[in-house]
Amino acid sequence: MKNRSDQLVEELGRKIITGEYANGKILPKVEELSEHYEVSRTVVREALKGLSTMGLVRSNQRAGTTVLPRSNWQWWNLDVLTWVLEDEDNRDFLLHLTEVRMGLEPMAAELAAKRATEEDLIKIKDAFYRLQQSIDDEKAWAIADYDFHEAILNASQNDLMINTIKTLRKALVISREITFSAAKNSGPESSYESSTIEALERHRLIYEAIITRDENLAGIKMRELIQRIRRILEKIYDN
Repeated sequence: MKNRSDQLVEELGRKIITGEYANGKILPKVEELSEHYEVSRTVVREALKGLSTMGLVRSNQRAGTTVLPRSNWQWWNLDVLTWVLEDEDNRDFLLHLTEVRMGLEPMAAELAAKRATEEDLIKIKDAFYRLQQSIDDEKAWAIADYDFHEAILNASQNDLMINTIKTLRKALVISREITFSAAKNSGPESSYESSTIEALERHRLIYEAIITRDENLAGIKMRELIQRIRRILEKIYDN
């Protein structure tokens, strides 16, 4: 159970994330926050310290507590990620998340095709099999899809890539639920029969390239998949 300081961190943090307290805004003084939220000044100070460690605010004895720009936020912090994901206006975050994937995952796929052990290949195969089985279940697909990509990342043997993506697990699963649902409504690209078949086949091409140790093709097909995801997200938010 969260104590009062943690609860205040969450209340203020959500207001910053949603823009109610915009970049550059000076938060109310400790005394005002204490009175408004009916907590002690010590609780308020602890909460402001918590927000500061997340990069959301900066306190100055003269200027007060100022909301910092998004570039200062600690995006790997689970609370920050959760608040951003729960904000309805999260378009930029999801697009930026896709750009992070574009920067890492094609290279991870190439490395997986080169470095994967037999055990790695079995895990990738198992995850792909679960993708096939969950084609009509959005939540099950999102989890199996994450596991498929995580298996590829693990097979890359690159600890920095692996750790970066694992930190974003919650955001990536939710992003997958959004794009899989939207893809079904927007229809397939090219000659695919349906958007669900398209999604599965795009993953199959990556899987087969890694299994056959085709590094170049694995990177190309991963890049094409993530570019497709970006187009889906852009279509959602442009409507």
